[in-house]
Amino acid sequence: MRKKPFATKIIPLSCALLLSACAATNDVSVGDPIDSMRGRHAATERRLATAALDAIAEGKTNEALASYEKLYNRSPANAEIAVNYAQLLRKTGQTDRALEVLQPFATRQKKDMPAQAPLPMIQTEYAAGLIANGQFEPAQKMLDGILTDPEAAEFHPDASHLAGVALDAQGHHKAAEKLLRQALDGWKGDPTSVMNNLALNLASQGMFDESLTTLRKAQIMAPEKTEIARNIQIVSDLRQQVVPKAPVNIKK
Repeated sequence: MRKKPFATKIIPLSCALLLSACAATNDVSVGDPIDSMRGRHAATERRLATAALDAIAEGKTNEALASYEKLYNRSPANAEIAVNYAQLLRKTGQTDRALEVLQPFATRQKKDMPAQAPLPMIQTEYAAGLIANGQFEPAQKMLDGILTDPEAAEFHPDASHLAGVALDAQGHHKAAEKLLRQALDGWKGDPTSVMNNLALNLASQGMFDESLTTLRKAQIMAPEKTEIARNIQIVSDLRQQVVPKAPVNIKK
């Protein structure tokens, strides 16, 4: 059952919810590194790529970052390496550097790039970096370009997810909800990050019951994600503060 929005009462806490939503966009799988080197450096490239992949699989993000930094320094024009390196930089809080690495690719300044990653993939990661830096409007513009391109259909769920987060952060909750639901409908793999952000969006609109139902479903699917449990507590507390309690009739 949907509750009517209580916008004037939930503004202070909705800011905290939106920060959680933006943080959750970092929960994106780091793609496989691509071996695109040629000639005498190929063996070294393969060793570095394997080290990075092993580190990612074991949750050793800093080790993966060190491996990809070497890969990127060896081949800075390789878009496949750049997008993985940028994502690792973003995951470790180095968003400015991540944007610096991807900016020439995302804005098509680079020419003749070997092993070209799909432009929508690059632009989606670049938009994630912009959102992490609070640059919601330019991120939204880039994501809109992906979403209106029929040839980029396979990237639409990711772009819809990020666009929903960007709109939510700007206070456009209903439009954000539509995009987050679209993302969830087309999502491949673990949907719990999208569910988490949709739940926070619903809470921002005062739909606390649906928000908590969505969060609890996500928690069952991914019990290891501590941010989901934290958000259940936040939304539960918010609901208690905002939703009026029925009067208790005491019979004398």
